[in-house]
Amino acid sequence: MYLKFILSSVLFIGIIDWYYYRSFNSIIKILNAKIKRPIQVAYWLYTFASICLMFYIASYFSSNIKPPKIVRVYVLGFVFVVLISKLIGCLFIIAHDVETLIRSVKKRLSPKIEVSGKNEISRKEFLKKTGVIVSAIPFGTLVFGMLKSAFDYTVKRKTITIQNLPKSFKGLRIVQISDLHVGSFISTEPLETAIKIIKQQKPDIIFFTGDLVNDITEEALPFIDTLKKITAPLGVFSILGNHDYGDYYYQKDDLKGKKHNYDLMKAVHAKLGWKLLLNESYILTKNNERLAILGVENWGDASRFPKYGDIDKAKTGCLESDVKLLLSHDPSHWDAVILPQHKDISLTLSGHTHGMQFGVEIPGFKWSPSKYLYKQWAGLYQKNNQYIYVNRGLGFLGYPGRVGILPEITVIELN
Repeated sequence: MYLKFILSSVLFIGIIDWYYYRSFNSIIKILNAKIKRPIQVAYWLYTFASICLMFYIASYFSSNIKPPKIVRVYVLGFVFVVLISKLIGCLFIIAHDVETLIRSVKKRLSPKIEVSGKNEISRKEFLKKTGVIVSAIPFGTLVFGMLKSAFDYTVKRKTITIQNLPKSFKGLRIVQISDLHVGSFISTEPLETAIKIIKQQKPDIIFFTGDLVNDITEEALPFIDTLKKITAPLGVFSILGNHDYGDYYYQKDDLKGKKHNYDLMKAVHAKLGWKLLLNESYILTKNNERLAILGVENWGDASRFPKYGDIDKAKTGCLESDVKLLLSHDPSHWDAVILPQHKDISLTLSGHTHGMQFGVEIPGFKWSPSKYLYKQWAGLYQKNNQYIYVNRGLGFLGYPGRVGILPEITVIELN
């Protein structure tokens, strides 16, 4: 598995850098040889360093070697930014090559027709050089997303009307957070800022909808004292996300390792004072009125995600007449199971998508590549009398930043 990852990464980086170099070289060829040569050497040294980094990062999963977090998060993130920028620049080099191929074919088919000239050569050279110029746009945008937007916490407010909501729970103020991915944080400072904002919302109850860590539960241990500050009068209720099981770290047949991860994860939630709902429910009572909070383990409709969630089991202890709020990490659960089979669940709260950490959100328009993977990918959705809210996530994974889709703290008031 790891060898395949390394080989594919090396091949991909090598092809992109070789292809992009043609555009890069067309820009610097006007320089003096004494200046140009060191720049060319530096270009390929960076490529070599990027490939070495892939081997180093792979060691995190294949051995006890633990690369420093700043390397796993930010150095690898920078390599990702550069690679994406080069990939976009390569599109113009492809256009250059396609045009060259077409002209070559035309010349072979009609050798008497002159198909090239100063204008054509200039245009082809322009296309090649444009690759470098255009790649600067995504590079600058993605670097800005790392330096500024990654911790630009945004409060989203929604009022949701729920049929037959008991009077005692009208105006209930819920704060939802999701996808902390604390394995991506190199200090507690950003989390302290987020917790301060959470407290300012004066929540009655807090829901955490999964993905506390990136790979293994041990990532959460340095943040326990910080996360314990997340409190609410009616409690903090939590569930697990797909990253919380150790499935991306331990080998498929390493049942002992996964059990250790699972048991430690439950212990961490207990230390935080969060009520972890593992296919179970909790009944809030006030003035002899009830509100059922259900939490299921991760359930994803895509084949690559395991289906641990069991709503029927979670309903144990609930009355048919109870208004039910469900915490389910993956929003695909809503369309696949909840809507067709569980009409009595009024509101589902999910996360998981991060809004792909990239997109556009302006009044009246919302777009992200995430929409091509999930029907419900960010914000509030309704079908008949059932709702789902998909939180955009508080942390980040992979790319250590955000562009357009900012980290979110959700405030929901029930009506």
